[in-house]
Amino acid sequence: MTAPLRTRFAPSPTGSLHVGGVRTALYCLLEAHGSGGHFLLRIEDTDQARSTEEAANGILRDMRWLDLLWDEGPGTPDQTFGPFFQSQRLDRYRACVQQLLDEGKAYEAWESREELDVERKHAEAAKENFRYRRRPYTADQIAAWRDEGRLPVVRFATPRKPVTVVDRILGEVTVDEDTVDDFVILKDDGFPTYHFAVVVDDHDMQIDLVLRGQEHLMNTHKHLLLYEAFGWRAPQHGHLPLIFNPTGQKMSKRDKARVAREKAREKAKSTGADAKTWTWLAEEAGIDREDLVAFMAKKHDGVSMAEAVARATGATLPLIEVNDFRRDGYLPEAIVNYLCLLGWSPGDDREVLTRDEMVAVFSIDRVQKTAARFDADKLLWMNQEYMKSLPEDTLLEHLGEWLDAVHGSPLHALDEAGRRAMIRMYRPRARTFEDLHRLGGFLFVRPTTWAEKQVKKHVLADGGVERLRATRDTLSAQEDFGADALAAMFQRLADDTGLGFGKVAQPVRVAVSGDGVSPEIQDTLAFLGRTETLARIDAFLVSLS
Repeated sequence: MTAPLRTRFAPSPTGSLHVGGVRTALYCLLEAHGSGGHFLLRIEDTDQARSTEEAANGILRDMRWLDLLWDEGPGTPDQTFGPFFQSQRLDRYRACVQQLLDEGKAYEAWESREELDVERKHAEAAKENFRYRRRPYTADQIAAWRDEGRLPVVRFATPRKPVTVVDRILGEVTVDEDTVDDFVILKDDGFPTYHFAVVVDDHDMQIDLVLRGQEHLMNTHKHLLLYEAFGWRAPQHGHLPLIFNPTGQKMSKRDKARVAREKAREKAKSTGADAKTWTWLAEEAGIDREDLVAFMAKKHDGVSMAEAVARATGATLPLIEVNDFRRDGYLPEAIVNYLCLLGWSPGDDREVLTRDEMVAVFSIDRVQKTAARFDADKLLWMNQEYMKSLPEDTLLEHLGEWLDAVHGSPLHALDEAGRRAMIRMYRPRARTFEDLHRLGGFLFVRPTTWAEKQVKKHVLADGGVERLRATRDTLSAQEDFGADALAAMFQRLADDTGLGFGKVAQPVRVAVSGDGVSPEIQDTLAFLGRTETLARIDAFLVSLS
């Protein structure tokens, strides 16, 4: 039996939680709990320019919604290794930086960003890689810089030697001695860089295994050198394959911007609208025109801008962030199950797994090395399986969560009994909660038109009108308008007339729904109630006269 492992998920609160981050968090949780260990959550908010409290709270909310609950982290009883927000750990980072300075393993560097940009451009022009190396300063230079208010950064004096990362997923990856420059560990604002803070935190929090995306692989050798400089034990590392979108590109929040721009240009072309100043689109979307022009020129990929453009143009944006899936009515159980299998398999044909089953069989040794492709249709299928199988109380809770995330759904007005009725009627064929809203829309709006084909087939042929009138009279006299009593009533009419149940029920279904499709007729009428049912039938009969 393996020793208990301590793992961690450490997102930066610079935006909403991406599904790639969810998969990383899930694998960390499963690997820890499968070994009997602990899963930690840490918020890496040292990027003061981009980190926000709103984003941090959103990450915590999304993790809780997905039931990816951390054993240690923000809000947990166990705060032994806290605090778990990096912005609250600055004294610790500065003390560690000072230790390296005192030992000659780090030094102050005084170049400004502008000066370094010039050096990089010169290197590019010479087709060389820019690598920062320590350079001497005179006392007069330092004094002059201090006088002008310039502050130094602190750089790590990187040892010149090859570094090998032993990766649990990718195997051994070696970088040569010229790859790593003397990288910054403390910025001029007094905040540590990611590379430094992550090493100090993972050491202090006694992390045994670091799982993160492959985009971090070429940072890990820097971290190993810092562990060595401090004389600390380095954790194991595993770098997860990327998640590709259906077109084979990295699944990114930028996909939203790309789709929104394509739709805006398409609409401009089809309508002859101006595609330079974008004044018309700014007015329709209610957004700042200059910011919109910058967005359309690809100067930024703001998610809020992409969503505003999509609302104005009717674009359907790809689902990338947890919020996207929640708003579209997906179930957290299905999302977690699907992401678990995106780049990993249990080694058999199982696809629907409980959390306990995932914990029991998961191992990063079965994580594939190559990128996985996100299959929206497969997720929809899985979500439908959970719609069918989850307990009604669980679906009721998730329905409430969905309604909290959307606006304008008639389901908002339903009490608990009404919401339960919707779940019972539609869970056999609804793929998402959005389907409840879409398929059940007729229940909230009395039809004023009726599908001509359905009317001809089920009402105007074979005495359907007479059957409908007779059924209407029977419904009017029906004392019990519950689903069971209505089912019994329809069966009696079918038996008395010698016709099948459908022959009696279908004209009523057309009348009350405007089409020939609805849940079981007894459930549909019980939901509508006697008054609304009779009013709809009467309106339909009037339309025939």
